[in-house]
Amino acid sequence: MIRFNINTQKAVESLLWVVKRGESNIYNIMKILFAAEKYHLNAYGRPITGDKYVAMEFGTVPSWIFDATKLKRPSMGFIKVDNTLMVDREPDLDYFSETDIEALEVGISEYAGKSFSEVLEKNHEEIAWQKAYESRGNNNSADILFEDMIDEKWLIDELTAFAPYIDL
Repeated sequence: MIRFNINTQKAVESLLWVVKRGESNIYNIMKILFAAEKYHLNAYGRPITGDKYVAMEFGTVPSWIFDATKLKRPSMGFIKVDNTLMVDREPDLDYFSETDIEALEVGISEYAGKSFSEVLEKNHEEIAWQKAYESRGNNNSADILFEDMIDEKWLIDELTAFAPYIDL
């Protein structure tokens, strides 16, 4: 099983980056981050933040980031207002590589500005979401395996051994 160590500060900066880029709807943000992580994982062999994703009724959700949006800690740089995020600072770009930004742009292009139904339909086409959601039993959610987000078997084999040692 592939496991990464989450970089929580980079997760916060990713959230801020997406909002500053123009998407403040929390539902869309969660899907943008999933698309970016999946793209970066397949293209460069590592995720952006290492957050664990779960399959919920309405799609993929980065677990730590989603929980962080519920906290009343404005010192993180954002605050939840209804179903949107408001930010009060710029993201610290020193946390990102050029490929991280490339992947976040991919996520933006896939989900930003789309309606709930458009996002839901597109996200429910994700095989990783389908596998996890079908396996949830009586639970509201189930973990999405990184293995199910990866297209190439050789990458799965490599990351199974080395993922915990990758610095995000």
